[in-house]
Amino acid sequence: LSYEAWPLQLEEIPNFMQNLRVKPILGLNVTIPYKEIVIKYLDDIHVDALSIGAVNTIVNSAGTLVGYNTDIIGFSRSLDDFIDIDTIGKTALILGAGGVARAALKTLILKGFGEIVIANRTEERAKKMAIEFSQNNVKINTIDIKDHDLASISKKSSLIVNCTSVGMHGSDQSFAYLEYSDIPKDSFVYDMIYNPSYTPLMQLADLAGAKFSNGLSMLINQGVESFKLWTGQEPDFDIMFESAQNQMIKNQNQ
Repeated sequence: LSYEAWPLQLEEIPNFMQNLRVKPILGLNVTIPYKEIVIKYLDDIHVDALSIGAVNTIVNSAGTLVGYNTDIIGFSRSLDDFIDIDTIGKTALILGAGGVARAALKTLILKGFGEIVIANRTEERAKKMAIEFSQNNVKINTIDIKDHDLASISKKSSLIVNCTSVGMHGSDQSFAYLEYSDIPKDSFVYDMIYNPSYTPLMQLADLAGAKFSNGLSMLINQGVESFKLWTGQEPDFDIMFESAQNQMIKNQNQ
């Protein structure tokens, strides 16, 4: 089996999805910013993907395309590995409102957080997301990510999750939205970014004395689930994680 990257422009998506049906391809992963866009090109959508309106995994079954979302279980398992905080009734802050933020929101609702605040550059997008999830028994608020009140929300949060691309390799290597003094020492900071492995937000969390993690564990956990959907076989998480970690170190040293 081979796993290859196919960088695509938005206008290339329709033809790519149509051609996928006749190619000997078991399936594929979908990354930002196409997790919501690809839905209209699918024949069926699994309930998890449907519940959050985002697809990150597509299975090609003899030309029939089915969409799944393994980000939810990937993020949930990653949190279980790292977090030892009490989540019931606590406040969580999500930075971003894209496809991966939707998976994060669904996961945190299932974890029992009492209040979840979504901060985004376009607050209208965050509000739309909050409304879509409003039937759940949890308080969901929104804020402009550049609003000064973001600091006070961060200071009362038990969990801070970065679902934006801020700090990603090749982008601005700083995190302008928060100061380290805005991060509670007893909180956990989870950055979905895994390249670089020590992100600007993680540096702030480190300065604050808080616990933190990058998104590599989530990436591998969701990858395990995707592989199972494509092949029916479960790969070894530890082998995949070590391989990905070694490759990242190699890339960063080049």
